[in-house]
This record gives sequence, structure tokens and C-alpha cells, in this order.
Amino acid sequence: MLPNEEQAEIHRNRAYRLFEECRVKDALLELKESLKHDTRDAPSLRLLAQIFGEAGYHEPAVSYAQRSVAEDYTNVDGWLTLITLYCRLGGPYLDLALEQVEMAKGMLGDNADIFYLEGNVYGQKGEKKVAVECMKKALELKPDHSHASNDLRALAG
Repeated sequence: MLPNEEQAEIHRNRAYRLFEECRVKDALLELKESLKHDTRDAPSLRLLAQIFGEAGYHEPAVSYAQRSVAEDYTNVDGWLTLITLYCRLGGPYLDLALEQVEMAKGMLGDNADIFYLEGNVYGQKGEKKVAVECMKKALELKPDHSHASNDLRALAG
């Protein structure tokens, strides 16, 4: 690991800890420092996406999530964050969410969380039958996937 990458990792790890402690402003300062050392640090970009998304700033959050995935296409959390943000935006963004689902499947293969989010998108689009199939696939891959179980029950009811 290069010295800049090490410094980025130190600041990123502090940011994770601070975020878990609900010290969001301090976490953002650490992420700023992390990105000063390594502007392409995918985990830092993903955490920025999460923070902005949870604060309701979905469009900047999407931008950070896109950058995170672009820097590391094997970053499962980055894909999940990006797809979730598109789901939260809803409407025309649901088609973008489905595009990201297909790209994530191509990069990551079968993943229960990706199938769950795909089902969520189809559920929001009113395509109940496809949503049910996606939830079943998520449960096939991860039988204890609580969100998929709950959503499948809701779709069946």
C-alpha cells in the first residue's frame, strides 16, 4: 500500500467510527482528509454517499455512489448504495436502478441483496409477479434474508 493510501485508510477508518457514533460532521471532516490523500478511495466515496443519502441529499449521494462503483466495480456495498439511492428517488430513477442491478449482477454474479433490491424496484413499479420472483431468488441465495422474507409476505398479502 502506498503512503497516501495508508493515510486515506486511517482517515476513512476514523470516519466509519465517528459515523457509527453519530458524529456526522466529524466523520465528514475525516472523509475530506481521506480523499485529500486518495481521491479515488472507493470506500470513502461510498460512505459519503451513505451519509448524504441518509440526510436526504440523494442527488449528491448518487454522484458519490457512482464514483465509488467506478473506482471499484467489485465493491458490493457501493452497488447496493447506488441502487438503494435510485430506489429512494423513485419514479424515472427506477429504470436507472434496474440498469444498475443488471450491471451489478454482471460484475458480482448472484447476490441476495441485489435480487432483493431488484424485487423492491419491480414492486415500486407495480410489477408484483416479477417482484415476487426476485424476492424468492434472494431467499434462495440467503434463506435468512429478513427484508426479502418480509417483502415477500407483503407482496403475497
